[in-house]
Amino acid sequence: MDVKKFKQLYAYEFPNELLTQIQNLTYQTNDYILRTGDEIDGLYFLMEGKYYVSSLEITGKELLLRYSKRSGILGDIEILEQCAIQSNCIAAERCEFIYVPLAVYEKYLKHDMAFTQILLKELAYKLKTCTTSSRVNALSPVSVRLAAYYCTIASPESNSDYITSSKLDEVASLIGTTKRHLNRILKQWSEEGSIHRDGDHIQILNWKRIKQYSNNVRFE
Repeated sequence: MDVKKFKQLYAYEFPNELLTQIQNLTYQTNDYILRTGDEIDGLYFLMEGKYYVSSLEITGKELLLRYSKRSGILGDIEILEQCAIQSNCIAAERCEFIYVPLAVYEKYLKHDMAFTQILLKELAYKLKTCTTSSRVNALSPVSVRLAAYYCTIASPESNSDYITSSKLDEVASLIGTTKRHLNRILKQWSEEGSIHRDGDHIQILNWKRIKQYSNNVRFE
């Protein structure tokens, strides 16, 4: 594992005797990292890439909770609460993780205060972002949610590139609406010159306007 990079991202250095027990894991775009209902097997520390977290609703649809970029931790809630995995975590792009097996955490890290501080900081961040996402999904118009979604998944160099996101019906499900409603919004944005659409590929022509539509809301 890249010890220096981990220390830079998480302000923590693993004891040397644990380095042989910690693994590097890689997931490709759309791979499931964690699935709702499964048993947690360890802690996952994001080193590179981006993943998103979604909740399966009683209707069978997934609702987007947040996107996570470097750094982010998976498995903390489940380990501390001793519960099954609460949400689907899916790679939005190629992701690299440092994986700490549950047995290693229980034996060596559970009572390490510096390590526990990392988990507490992550839990506080998740509480804040999930509270924001709940408010957004409950109160914000669909146009705001859609603009926020595109602003969230966009990379810094996306100014003229197409955004290759999920199929439009999947995007609709993630932000809690219908494909028909999204089509109406995209048609309006296209007619005003803010985007160019080619099927499910959206090219943002006017990022300034899309960011205005998002009202500074982000799923992260």
